[in-house]
Amino acid sequence: MLILQPTVGDKTITIAPRSSDLSGAFVLNIRRDGDGKEESITNATLSNIVNFTEVTFQSTILEEDSTYYLEITKDDELWYRDKIYVTSQTASERVTEKHEIGNGTIYKPYSTVDDNTYII
Repeated sequence: MLILQPTVGDKTITIAPRSSDLSGAFVLNIRRDGDGKEESITNATLSNIVNFTEVTFQSTILEEDSTYYLEITKDDELWYRDKIYVTSQTASERVTEKHEIGNGTIYKPYSTVDDNTYII
């Protein structure tokens, strides 16, 4: 899932599509989850950077605390698909401090290790 800030102007996402060939006609289709609000963008700028593709575009439908489906087509063929979540939270605010289970009385401290131990 791609995370974007709800700012006005250019949006830049970094993606890893299966093909890095940037020749052809690209269209970004963005659809909001739930109400089906859609936008097609044909003037996005795509550029290759090491191991990734950078896409810069402007959208008029992105609203805070909303989830969108992103599909990028190349010459009318699906080239990349992902979800976009728009939030004003910073990366550190999005980090989960614990995994709650049940009624919240049992939790696992945030860790990259899954050792099946929980704290009551």
